[in-house]
Amino acid sequence: MKTYIAHLGAWGEKNWLSLVIIMGIVLMLFVCTIMASWLIGYWANALYGMRFELSSCWSGIGVVVTGLGGIVGLAKAAWTKYGYDSRYNTPAGIAPVKNPVTPATAAKVQAAAEKVVETMAPKGDA
Repeated sequence: MKTYIAHLGAWGEKNWLSLVIIMGIVLMLFVCTIMASWLIGYWANALYGMRFELSSCWSGIGVVVTGLGGIVGLAKAAWTKYGYDSRYNTPAGIAPVKNPVTPATAAKVQAAAEKVVETMAPKGDA
């Protein structure tokens, strides 16, 4: 069971964006169903004289619209992070690597840091 949970966690980590999208779609469908029921209640009250509390309908629709805005905002934030990571952190057509620091990269960073320190050090006696 422990290995199954570990494999499930690794799969979830690998497919996190797909999971977020699927959960967002399911949540939006649920919220839209609730909003549709409030709208049906509002129209049934007007057309058929049923006794729905109209303030409940309007407050519910307001909450649902706010919730949908929150879902869209979170999805946009996740998608923006994914887009920036894909666009600026790896060359086009190459998949990102989990640990991109190699000894060659570390040596280049060290050399650049030493060059910066040399240029900033005071020259001679002032």
